[in-house]
Amino acid sequence: MTRLVNPDAIEARDGAKRDTFWDGCKVHLTETCGADTPNLITHVATTDATVSDFDMVPAVHAGLARTQLLPDEHLVDAGYVSARHIVAARRDHSIDLVGPMVPGPSWQGRTDGRFPVGAFTIDWDHCKVTCPGGKTSTRWAREPAGDRVDIRVQFSMADCRRCHVKDSCTRGPRRKLTFQDLDIQEVLHQRRAEQETDEWKTRYQLRAGVEGTISQGVGRCGLRRSRYRGLAKTSLQHQLTGAAINLARIDAWLSGTSHARTRVSHSAALQQSEG
Repeated sequence: MTRLVNPDAIEARDGAKRDTFWDGCKVHLTETCGADTPNLITHVATTDATVSDFDMVPAVHAGLARTQLLPDEHLVDAGYVSARHIVAARRDHSIDLVGPMVPGPSWQGRTDGRFPVGAFTIDWDHCKVTCPGGKTSTRWAREPAGDRVDIRVQFSMADCRRCHVKDSCTRGPRRKLTFQDLDIQEVLHQRRAEQETDEWKTRYQLRAGVEGTISQGVGRCGLRRSRYRGLAKTSLQHQLTGAAINLARIDAWLSGTSHARTRVSHSAALQQSEG
């Protein structure tokens, strides 16, 4: 694989998303969504390519607060949402952050009949956890983990060794758990349950088609190519791109121009015709 790199663009960084790699920066767009108004871009943020989507949520909300454009509800994809972000958005800006929560990383959470964290009873007042086998934890510690603090719990090896449900609980000599504070844990379990409902799926459908904004920026304004060197000038280009897209959308709204239909690949069209 070969990529063109400008040696004079000293602020450009290597970026990767799944099987796509590039050198440069990232742009994050926030827009309104609704059936009775044009969808307008309300915030544009430019970062170097190494900054994760996850890290941008507080910055985007702070930027929207400065311009008094905070939404009541903010629909995002999985890369932008976590239980901590949901709690912080609600606490700091009264925003309901909505997005699909990814499954937990443990194999127990991905396998039917096993015991993820949600299967354990947590006694927050006494800092104890009871397992599905009826045993009580022997260790509870709060430990720093980057920009947050995790609660780490473990059980007695003797208890786990002779437990009749051990094979459904752990592959090691003892069960260990890692979770966060009560308010975050409650949101985590609540949202994972909610997103399986038809009501939540209908609510999240409002975000459908947002990738069309990126497509419009690329096709109309060359969004994937910076005309300038440096993040500051590239950021200005992105701001002007957002303004240009808004003007085009307002013009389409006033003139009654309907939205373009989502393009369907030849393979998908063939499958639909066969169905």
